[in-house]
Amino acid sequence: MTEKIILPNIIKSLRVLLIDDDIFMLNLLEEMLKSLGFTDITTASEGRGALAIIDNTHLRPMQLLICDLKMPGMDGIEFFRHLAARRFCGWMIVSSGSDPRILKTVGNLLQAHHLRFLDIMQKPIRTSDLLSALTKLKDSVPNATNSFDLQMLSPAEIKTGLIEDHVETYFQPQISLSDGKITGAECLARWRHPTKGLVPPVAFISVAEEHDLIDDLTMAVFRKAMQCQGEWTRQGHELKISVNLSMNNLERLDLPEQFADITREEGVSIRNVMLEMTESRLMSNLAASLEIITRLRLKGFGLSVDDFGTGYSSMEKLNLLPFNELKVDRAFVFGAAGDAAARAILDLSVQMGRALDMRIVAEGAETQEDWDLVTASGCDEMQGYIIAKPMPANEFMYWKKHWDASVRDGVITPLH
Repeated sequence: MTEKIILPNIIKSLRVLLIDDDIFMLNLLEEMLKSLGFTDITTASEGRGALAIIDNTHLRPMQLLICDLKMPGMDGIEFFRHLAARRFCGWMIVSSGSDPRILKTVGNLLQAHHLRFLDIMQKPIRTSDLLSALTKLKDSVPNATNSFDLQMLSPAEIKTGLIEDHVETYFQPQISLSDGKITGAECLARWRHPTKGLVPPVAFISVAEEHDLIDDLTMAVFRKAMQCQGEWTRQGHELKISVNLSMNNLERLDLPEQFADITREEGVSIRNVMLEMTESRLMSNLAASLEIITRLRLKGFGLSVDDFGTGYSSMEKLNLLPFNELKVDRAFVFGAAGDAAARAILDLSVQMGRALDMRIVAEGAETQEDWDLVTASGCDEMQGYIIAKPMPANEFMYWKKHWDASVRDGVITPLH
């Protein structure tokens, strides 16, 4: 049955690196991939050898890694750290016979390293397991042959791009679970490169942070988001727009005034602006951030704890901060209907948010099962591919009008 599923040619053309100290497993995985149509496959028996291959293939970088955890010399965990330091832009699948709870932690580690984690395959691996993991690439790989040849933008490219207005804003809608109506959208930054095309945040955010360009980038994104929101407000659309902040932005003492000035200039009500901050970095820089966070809230901006559940927040710590929204990370939403531990974290997050009088948004919902689970959990709002993918501003408003019409007709189920 599984062999009848045909992978797109762009996926089968990916350059694959297999890493496992078990020669039998390497040969087995290689044969499985070949049976699925892959032809460009390289193997390594441990982490150091894999890094040497990656370092020597700059002109034809590896695009998909399938990596074991327990290996002699450099194991998988240490290998991931080195990949993160190299800002590896390909996708990763983990294969291991370790305890499922360990594997779940590994998945969280890969996300914390900002690596493009795809799936975990439990050994012994079957072709159907591999195919299931690979099919997740269908929505992730753009229709371009160089999609995985993405290189990090240089500081010079970012400086030039900010001057030449290469920053674009996309919007992913959020809906109320009580009535299905659109409550707002998260603004997501993209970069329109003259030769590389549309570049995702992974290729420029960290570079901007490391080279003191993040304030200019954030201001550019915030300004564009407010321009869109101002125009939508004048058209009669009352929406909450969420904009992501870097923790580096919170070192800028005049940030509250700068944001307030922009909202006023663009005709936007501050109460309709939500500023998102990632939980893990927020909690590690709490003292340095408190002043700016508090002043932003005093101005009237909404404050959201993003990716909740992936960091180290406690109710005590959250109670010290003036946040009014909690966003449950997709790791505890997508597929959580079949994962008791993820469901427990989702339930606890809702309880914590309720106790602190915070609005609760579940992000990353992709299936009907996710929709049903989040609805039953008591979350206030939901965001995810089951509703819509991020869209340019003009497409977002076109989509919104159709969604609004469906809600008026009594349809508050996914339209994907």
